[in-house]
Amino acid sequence: MAPDDDDISPPVDSRPRWNYDVFLSFRGADTRSGFTGHLYSALLRDGIHTFLDDKEMETGGEVGPECLRGIEESRFSLVVLSKGYASSTWCLEELAHILKCRRERGHCVWPVFYNVDPSDVEECRGSFGEAFAKHEADFKSEMEKIEEWKSALREVSYLKGLDLRKHADGNEANNIEHLVREISKRLDRKVLSVARNPVGVRSRAQPVLSFLDRDSAGVRILGLYGMGGVGKTTVAKEVYNSVFNNFEGSCFLANVKEQLMVKGIPHLQRLLLSEIMKRKYEKFNNSDHGLSIVRDRLCHKKLLLVLDDVDEMDQVKKVIGNLDWLSPGSRVIITTRTKNLLLPSELFWQFEVQELNERDSLQLLSLHAFDSRDPPENYADSATRLLRYTGGVPLALEVLGCSLQGETVDIWNSRMEKLKLMANEAIQPVLKTSFDSLDDTEKFIFLDIACFFVGYDKDYVMSILEGCGFFPTDGINTLMRRSLVKVSYDNKLWMHDLLRGMGRELVRQESPVDPGERSRLWHHEDVTDVLTSKTGTKVIEGLAVNLQKTKLSTSAKAFKKMKRLRLLKLNHVSLKGSYEYISSKLRWLCWHGFPVESIPSDFDLENLIALDLRRSSLIEFSEEDIKSMKKLKFLDLSHSIELIRTPNFKDIPSVEKLKLKGCISLQQVHDSIRFLTHLRSLNLQDCRTLKKLPAGICALSSLKKIDLSGCSSLKELPEGIGKLESLLVLLANGTALSTLPDSTSNLEKLKLLSLRRCDHMFTPRKSPSVLNFLPSSLKRLDLRYCNITDDIMPEDLGSFHFLNILKLCGNNITCLPASIIALPELVELWLNKCKRLRGIPELQSSVKALQANDCTSLETINLRNYHGGAGLQVQGCSNLKGVEGFFNLETLEPQTFELLRSSGFLTQGSISNNSAYKVDSLTDTYSISPLQVTSLH
Repeated sequence: MAPDDDDISPPVDSRPRWNYDVFLSFRGADTRSGFTGHLYSALLRDGIHTFLDDKEMETGGEVGPECLRGIEESRFSLVVLSKGYASSTWCLEELAHILKCRRERGHCVWPVFYNVDPSDVEECRGSFGEAFAKHEADFKSEMEKIEEWKSALREVSYLKGLDLRKHADGNEANNIEHLVREISKRLDRKVLSVARNPVGVRSRAQPVLSFLDRDSAGVRILGLYGMGGVGKTTVAKEVYNSVFNNFEGSCFLANVKEQLMVKGIPHLQRLLLSEIMKRKYEKFNNSDHGLSIVRDRLCHKKLLLVLDDVDEMDQVKKVIGNLDWLSPGSRVIITTRTKNLLLPSELFWQFEVQELNERDSLQLLSLHAFDSRDPPENYADSATRLLRYTGGVPLALEVLGCSLQGETVDIWNSRMEKLKLMANEAIQPVLKTSFDSLDDTEKFIFLDIACFFVGYDKDYVMSILEGCGFFPTDGINTLMRRSLVKVSYDNKLWMHDLLRGMGRELVRQESPVDPGERSRLWHHEDVTDVLTSKTGTKVIEGLAVNLQKTKLSTSAKAFKKMKRLRLLKLNHVSLKGSYEYISSKLRWLCWHGFPVESIPSDFDLENLIALDLRRSSLIEFSEEDIKSMKKLKFLDLSHSIELIRTPNFKDIPSVEKLKLKGCISLQQVHDSIRFLTHLRSLNLQDCRTLKKLPAGICALSSLKKIDLSGCSSLKELPEGIGKLESLLVLLANGTALSTLPDSTSNLEKLKLLSLRRCDHMFTPRKSPSVLNFLPSSLKRLDLRYCNITDDIMPEDLGSFHFLNILKLCGNNITCLPASIIALPELVELWLNKCKRLRGIPELQSSVKALQANDCTSLETINLRNYHGGAGLQVQGCSNLKGVEGFFNLETLEPQTFELLRSSGFLTQGSISNNSAYKVDSLTDTYSISPLQVTSLH
């Protein structure tokens, strides 16, 4: 028997206009004067518009068109299956059409078994069998029709319905009341209109539906959050339509924030009560009175509540009070732009509604623009450009798709160029709602990020904004909660292109014609126009331009009126004249290709927080150059290839990050670096002329990271380096270091040490080995291509209790110490191109990645404890002869599987428990149970 199918629920995707609520199908002679007659009257009394088939012909005849139309125009069919039902060909024809509509139109069917056994209906037994015996005699030439009728009876018997013999103790009045109540319940809870083209809606709703299914006896509160236009309401409607039939009462309150402001709290409370209780509530103007009614009337019901567009939890409490009154099994869904509207807990869960993927985005755009799931071939490039702009936001795809319907490719391309400068006027208001809810400093922060700082390090930007007096810790947190800004895994600020465009459009609208009257300038044509025409005003707070390809030379007088300028980016711009015209309020100066050899004496930088002069022409600093920068926290002089020495740091004690990467002429780091007591990061990568570090560096108790990689002339580190009590990362790849100071072992917080290609440090027979003096705190150790031999490798590795990653590639070791199994936290071991390595001993079970590619002398590997699966790589090991241990071939990389198979280490054999393994084009099947592999050579 097919599984039961509850067809009483109205279809979600098919929403025609109904003329009737219910179509009653029954055998008149059996039930017209009794059960069906009473049921019909009860349906009418409850306001349910019912089509009564009262023209049934007692014998033969075709079902009339009026009856067929009645089926098609009804939301439900109630099929009363009585003992004489199958004797009427009229009823059978009617039933066949009902089930056809169910299959093709989503028509809902609910069978009522009136004193008959459902299995008699299914198998045509009893009175049903007798009826068909007569039909088969009467319709010998129409056996196909006979089979169609039998099939219809089987199908209807599979549906979930009501067996009156088992329900309500056979009390007919109770049965009728139950039927009317169930029909009424579903008719009153109308399906919500989701979307004209609901592309990607179901897939995005599925995780929410899965959550709602968990612990059905408990209460669950779900927050759907995301940026404006991403489809939170649409997903909530899809979820509501999918599950509302499972609750005793349901209500979807739309636009809560707006309705509270316009119509007030009592209005929403009355709407909630009316929707769930199915009756109109008299007006009450006191919200406290309303709350008490809400709790009293609804606390005993299993409810589904959706509160759409909520900004603050207080708005929820105003409408329904605290949520602790909810009955077990209830679900509350809140759509919001605010992340963590409620603190996550066992009761509360939040789900971020993601943008559409590229495939669904293209389909949605095409449906609105072309009424097709794919764009015409000549529109493909234009559609792809539009997809990049919309970034998977359904609102933008719908609005722009509709606005471009019927337009030529040239119009599409022209519209894209326009969108680069100004946001779409139909999308802008939806996005701007989130901006309007911010306070003044939060708005300043949002606009600064949108215009200048997308992709920048969060901490870097926060320091600049803090210098502007904008309280960024609280402000950026608010922007993140309101889904306006995100922070990536590497701490970079990120903003959706549409939100960025919204912010920039708000700035453009400050003065649509004259860019010199806008608060922020970033478009190179606007900046070039303002600087060359000297039309900048005191309104301008930020200006950024990057003209690497088309360099600009202009007069410094262009900045004369920009008295409030805080943020300035002038990459590859040359200024003529006095720098005194540039605002003393600067907090951020980014000037790649800074064109002069020293900081001009009339350049006032006393309020500067961040100075980025990468690829500058600076040669050195005078003491006067740097004295005014007492607030400076970030100094980046990377790739200033003429720079000989650093400034005297005594007068800039607030610096936290110093970057001198690629300063290939740098000969001296001033010993005054000891005054940088807040310094956290020092980058001297590729300063290949630098021969020594000042001893003062050892006084930097806040220093967490030093990068010396590529300092090929650097032969030693200061003896006191062990005093760097906060140091976490030391990178010295490709240096000329011949040893490490003994005090290195005192670096108790050091987590990462990289000495790649430091082959001067590991000369043969050098004693004692540097490796004997490394701190036990290390988690990552990189010793690739260091000319390490067996006598340099320490016998006892057990002291490195926390080591996660060990990289030994390209060394001259022939074997690994057996003590390597004593590394309890080891996860990755890299041994690639260790050409002399002959064996890999037993490893800890913690190891998940073992790389030994191109180890041409490797003969044996012990995999007894290895469970890393695809992390095993042994390509190019031409002498491999033995693999020992148990491991699961199912997770091996295809190349490794093929290597082991072709080398004879895998045995093709019988498969147990349906275990099988196939790789790409391989058709052979191998057992994977786990498999013990031993040498076959």
